[in-house]
Amino acid sequence: MNTNAQKTALITGANSGLGFEAAAQLADAGFARIILACRTEEKAEAAKKTLAERVGRDPYETLAVDVASIRSSEGAAAELIRRGHKLDALLLNAGMVSDDTMKKSEEGFELSFASSVIGHHVLSVRLLEADLLNDQARIVIAGSEAANADLPGMMDMKLYDFATGPSQTFGTDLQEAMTSFMRGDKPDVFRGTHYYSTAKLFSAWWSAAMARKFGKQVKAFTVSPGSNMGTNAGRNVTGFKKFLFTKVMPKIGGPLGMNMPTALGAKRYVDVLLDDANQFKNGRTYTSAPKKLVGPLHEVTYPHLLDVVRQEAAWEVLGNLTGTAEPSAATPLSATA
Repeated sequence: MNTNAQKTALITGANSGLGFEAAAQLADAGFARIILACRTEEKAEAAKKTLAERVGRDPYETLAVDVASIRSSEGAAAELIRRGHKLDALLLNAGMVSDDTMKKSEEGFELSFASSVIGHHVLSVRLLEADLLNDQARIVIAGSEAANADLPGMMDMKLYDFATGPSQTFGTDLQEAMTSFMRGDKPDVFRGTHYYSTAKLFSAWWSAAMARKFGKQVKAFTVSPGSNMGTNAGRNVTGFKKFLFTKVMPKIGGPLGMNMPTALGAKRYVDVLLDDANQFKNGRTYTSAPKKLVGPLHEVTYPHLLDVVRQEAAWEVLGNLTGTAEPSAATPLSATA
């Protein structure tokens, strides 16, 4: 019996890589409707055609949204509300790794952070407000082993200081530091891989706060797809990192335990979305085992990912900056350091 025959899913970044593979796998799992949310309608329509040919049926709808943009994400949410389809699965997969040149979204947020977190937050909150997420719907936001702060130094996947302790780089107040980070106010300390790693930590904080606030309605998880060098996520990196990510790792990463096929990375997402046995805990982050980039999913227990004060501060700042919440008092960093 197909238990997914009446279910609807939405996937951001569905036109290529992990999102594309997940869209195929959810169709194979019997989902009735899969909304392909892509930056342009043209990209979404091309993905729809290719996916329908691949899976042998067409459960796909398209949605144009640039998740780095609050305006575009609000518009996409409004369109989904107009359509009225209730969602059972929300895969917030879109994202990117920047090069070492600061780039910002149209509303002035650092671009890799905006594409990973900003629009995904807006979409999720607006859909919850409109009661368009079915009871116990599952939300998976893309994480990364980079947020664990335990990867080899040559990958340069470091976290900024406010993520784990006292901050000097972005300000000594926690919410002030987070706001300055999101807005890219310190271009002199900008490193694309550091921003990416810290943005993925925000994803973990976000899903934990989401589960705490809306756990009776939805289940939220951060899930890393592992190291997938066959995707376009690293297309913007330069220098040695570009050589490492696009030339070396795709060829020798598998035997070294540092790369796995895109389809397996997407399966991590899908396994959590289809977890009828409730093996995965609401609000938790799942990646490879400590210091690993591939392999079975492992529940992360590093203190900086489980820090409730930082989780709540991240949620408050996102609400304030995206217009999804009223401003509140800042949290002194000394309260958590």
